[in-house]
Parts: sequence; structure tokens; C-alpha cells
Amino acid sequence: MIVKKARLTLIILLPIFFWYGYSLISAYTEGDQRSYRLLYEALADAEPLEVIALANAYVGASEPISAYLLWAGATLGIDKDFYIALLNVLLLVGIFLLGKRYSVGVIPLFLLLTNFYVIVLMTGAERLKIAYLLLIWAVLWGGKKEIVLVGMSPLAHLQNFILFPGLLLANAADSIKHLVFSAKLKKRFFFTTGIVLVLLAVIFPFLCEAVLRKATVYLSLDITPFEIVNLVVLSAIAFVATKDRWRMALALIPMYPAVYLIGGSRLNMIAVTLALFFLMKERVLNHPLVMALLIYFSLKSIPFVQKIFNYGNGFIRV
Repeated sequence: MIVKKARLTLIILLPIFFWYGYSLISAYTEGDQRSYRLLYEALADAEPLEVIALANAYVGASEPISAYLLWAGATLGIDKDFYIALLNVLLLVGIFLLGKRYSVGVIPLFLLLTNFYVIVLMTGAERLKIAYLLLIWAVLWGGKKEIVLVGMSPLAHLQNFILFPGLLLANAADSIKHLVFSAKLKKRFFFTTGIVLVLLAVIFPFLCEAVLRKATVYLSLDITPFEIVNLVVLSAIAFVATKDRWRMALALIPMYPAVYLIGGSRLNMIAVTLALFFLMKERVLNHPLVMALLIYFSLKSIPFVQKIFNYGNGFIRV
């Protein structure tokens, strides 16, 4: 009965999700979207071997999954806004299904769907959206598919590499605790670590040049100590709300050195993703502090959306 009710709700929500995703992406015409629109036009007449070069030229990207997914829509002659709106629907449906799997209430689920970072994914962050689609649907499908899709996600956007240390440590939390107290490791730790290392060994040669280029850019940024403040606040909220502080600590610890490498603005999204994912799995998104955090991010999306409709760019400074 519960499953049927969830399916009925999803059927009702599908046109709403499409309207939500289409209205935002069709209004977002400036900023990064200007380059992505030009790329989409160029891909319409591109040969398969030209795709990566065009992605590099227009948006400075060489991740093949994103590039070829956009190429598929362009060569089929699908209107870009319509095509990206469909990807937005997949994103929203994935979040909805995760919420239902982990018994997220109506209000927290609504706040997740209107979260600032979700709206960023739906609009300006085209490649990152595709990378997050791989992550979300990997969790929904589970099993070996989950490990493979998560491992492939950097082929959609390099930023997902930064998620790996936190995810790996958190998923190995019990094994690491076992090691600390008994000097032994469980077989599962070696199995998971081995698969991740193999996937990285396969993927990295394709992205080596792009990784080094991005690393050079990030290391040249002027990072201040204040960049860490948001991460500390997030960690404090997560530690109070979580049922497993050991796992949460292992998930978030890698974020602290990373903030000094890539800056707080980029890292915050990754840290929030990790924290909310594990809090969702623990079914504690209704904790007062977590609710306050979710409300903050939904309220933060309001001026962002207003700027999209007023200026065609949510990140413009006015």
C-alpha cells in the first residue's frame, strides 16, 4: 500500500518536476549557461571523435560522460532546455526516491528538493548535475552497480574525486574501528578498497591532464582561514544530530585539508552532500538543527532564483 501511494505521488509530481526543471533552465541564459548553450549547438554537427575537443574549447572540460551525454541530445536534435529539463527530472525523482527509501518526511523532502545546491545543479552546474545523477541512482540501484557508478562519476565531473576519501572512510567505519581496537581489518574493507583503487587506475589516465590542470588552478587561489567556518558549523550540526559520530567524523575529516586546496565555496557543497546523505540514511533529517540547516539552504535559493529570472544568471552580483 505504501509503495503504491509513493508511485501515485511520483506520477502526480512528474509534470511538476518537469515544469520546475524547465522553467529554471530556460531562464538561465547567462554565466556558465552561455558557454554550455554554445557547446550544445556545436555538438549538433560534431563527429564522435570531436566531442572532447569541443567540450574543452567551450567549457574547459574533458570529462567524457558529460560531454557524450550532451552530444547525444544535440545530435538527436532535441531542444537543449527540454533535454536538460529531462535530466533535471531524473535528478528530482532520484532525490524523491531516496527520501522515500529512508522515510524522509514531507517537509524535509520539500526542503531537499528546493535546496540551494539542488537548484545550482539544475541550472548552472551542468556537468556536476550529471555526476550527481550517477551518485544518486547508484545508491538507489545498490550492489555492484553502486560501486561502479560511484567510481565512474568523476568521468562526468572531476569534483566527485573529492567525495571519495570521505565515502570510503565512512563505509569502512566499522572496519577501521575494528582495526583501532583489535588491530585487524575486515575482508569487506580490502574488497571495497580494492575495487575503488582498480576503478581509479582505469579512470585516472583519461583525466590525468584535466586533474593536473584543475589542481594548478586551485592551488593558485588565495584561500583564507575563514573558508573553514562553514565546514565547522556543518560538522557541529552533523555531530549533534547523527547516531554514529565515528562514521560522520570519518566522512568529514578529509574535507578539512581539502578546503585549503579548493576553497570553501566549492567544498561546502561536497561536505553538505556527505553530511545530509548519512543523516538521511540514519533517518534524522527531522532533527531540529538539521531542519534549521535545510530551511537555511532553501531560503538561500530564493534570491538565487530571483536573479535567474531577472538577469539570466543566479551568481551575478547586483
